[in-house]
Amino acid sequence: MKIVKIEDICKKYSTEKDFLLEDDRYWSQIDDIARDIKDKSQTNPILLLSGPSGSGKTTTAHRIEKFLESYGVETHTISLDSYFSTLPKEEISTADLESPERLDKDLLAEHIEKLLNCQEIELPEFDFQNTRQYKSGIKLRRKPNEIIVFEGIHALNPKAVPVLDGESKMYISVRTRVEYDGGKLLHPRLIRLLRRMSRDMRFRGREPIDTLSFFKSVERGVDNFVSPYKIYADYSIDTFIEYEPLAYRDEMLSKLLQIVDKVSGEERETVQTLIEFLSSFKGKDSSLVSDKSLIREFIGNR
Repeated sequence: MKIVKIEDICKKYSTEKDFLLEDDRYWSQIDDIARDIKDKSQTNPILLLSGPSGSGKTTTAHRIEKFLESYGVETHTISLDSYFSTLPKEEISTADLESPERLDKDLLAEHIEKLLNCQEIELPEFDFQNTRQYKSGIKLRRKPNEIIVFEGIHALNPKAVPVLDGESKMYISVRTRVEYDGGKLLHPRLIRLLRRMSRDMRFRGREPIDTLSFFKSVERGVDNFVSPYKIYADYSIDTFIEYEPLAYRDEMLSKLLQIVDKVSGEERETVQTLIEFLSSFKGKDSSLVSDKSLIREFIGNR
């Protein structure tokens, strides 16, 4: 378990160059993995990339794709979200939306087998607003020597994705704990919650109080269906970016102060913990965060 002190983070990061060095540290790890995947491309043309919500799977998967293509290996990234099954609206309130049973496992298994055998598939799409899967019209055929990256929370769960010969497995998540206020530790899942709140406001039209309401069920899904399978990963990465609390601080502290009196029980305790943490240091302007940073997935572009 890695622990960093927020006071040390504040001292270390003050300029855009400082932020860039941290970005380079993270992407260097991903580059090393991409090189290893390239070396195994003849026998392992599929990469399964898993991690909890808020881990940075999408950005990491696409950066692996770019690294591989820079080494001459054409790569295609597919989100497992596209394979959600159509769900009648009357079942939404009772369905476990975090369960691997939500995936169209038969279609996914068929597509993976065809891709391994260099046969053509038509990629699905999922309309989250209407909870409906449909055909995208986009055709894909993997050529010999090409790599397919499947990214999604259930990518390592054998109840969702068939056990294969010919795949590499990768698990990413925030694992670092941040020490503040004389020895208190912020759990990594609360960093992921800050990421989700920031992302949901920008890209999904949800206020932090809405994201918070889903948090308990999302984390229950992580504990039941995602993290138990990290032991099978060939590659495991901590996606914590040391400066990221500084970038979230001002906006998220303001938002959390607005909702603390509107929630109760565990939700209130969570909000109070985050307020206490964010109040223990001064933030930095998010414009210092480079466009290539992992956390641009959560705070948007400059």
